[in-house]
Amino acid sequence: MNSLYYCDDTIELRLGDALEVMKSRPSTSVDCVVTSPPHWGLRDYGTAIWIGGNPGCQHTLGTTPHQRRTTKKRTSSRLHSSANKHCRKCGALAHDQQYGLESTIDDYVDRLREVSAEVWRLLTPRGTYWLNLRDGFSYHNSGTGSTRKITTEEAPSVVRHKSLIGIPWRVALTLQQDGWVIRNAMVWRKPNGIPDPASDRFSSRYEMVFLLVKQPDYYFDAARALEPLSQNRPEHRKNHRGGYKPHTVRSPWRPRETGKNVGDVWSISTRPLPDAHCAPFPIDLPQRCIAVGCPEEGSVLDPFSGAGTTGLAARQWGRSFQGIDLRADYHDIFLRRLRDQSRRIEITNETNPGANVA
Repeated sequence: MNSLYYCDDTIELRLGDALEVMKSRPSTSVDCVVTSPPHWGLRDYGTAIWIGGNPGCQHTLGTTPHQRRTTKKRTSSRLHSSANKHCRKCGALAHDQQYGLESTIDDYVDRLREVSAEVWRLLTPRGTYWLNLRDGFSYHNSGTGSTRKITTEEAPSVVRHKSLIGIPWRVALTLQQDGWVIRNAMVWRKPNGIPDPASDRFSSRYEMVFLLVKQPDYYFDAARALEPLSQNRPEHRKNHRGGYKPHTVRSPWRPRETGKNVGDVWSISTRPLPDAHCAPFPIDLPQRCIAVGCPEEGSVLDPFSGAGTTGLAARQWGRSFQGIDLRADYHDIFLRRLRDQSRRIEITNETNPGANVA
């Protein structure tokens, strides 16, 4: 499926599989990609098409997404690993294009690898690719519910029960092998993260955001994302030379008067969205990515646009936006949010002319 859902002078929304839709787009047509693919084994977004069986059945695969997944490697292709998914009640065949429900972590990584290959083709040479990924923990070794002891032959191909899987870095290092330059690995710290029920480890309070580029020369305007300098810093520390120890810097160091580099640990609180979409990231995150990684009048793409948070950030910065998703109602949520944003901008301009709402 690849159909145009909405289009105006600055926004284009399409329905369909991210990979299929991107293959239909022209090369080097995007300046910046900011996206957060569905996390592996976390939730089912209800996009399956059921073939056969009882039309009146409330179809189910019988288990939750994390119970269906497995970390065991397979030598077969993704097509084989996703085949034969049937309704547990009536036997209907499930055909689903959504990401995150792959049978193995290797299949999930492979699909994101294919998507990223298309991102490479679509990006301009100086374009930037911002990829937000969340980690997860292994359940019962292979995801089947078995707690049996792992044999010596299976050990290298199984992530043990309760182990952190390392999904973000598995994906990032795979993309590095494909030629991507990993320019940064930001830790998105969530001060108001949801309560974690685990009692035998520390709570998870962060996700990863990778900055990937095609070449060493890329667009990046660090001055668009500075944090204030400490006001109580002594004057002699604001403008000083390096020390006298061996190998220290001898040239003067003068920080920017307007602020300092924000660094690679971003403390950004999540924001609730009272709509159907389950997991939108806060708008502050794509705002920062687009501000520093997309030139003026550039174009932004989100192949997993969901509720359109990346699109809202793109429009706030005056960039055009292309969004792709499997669900039409998520595009509707974005368009409603966009209208609300436009009304707030109009009110702000009326009450405070010249204000910068971005």
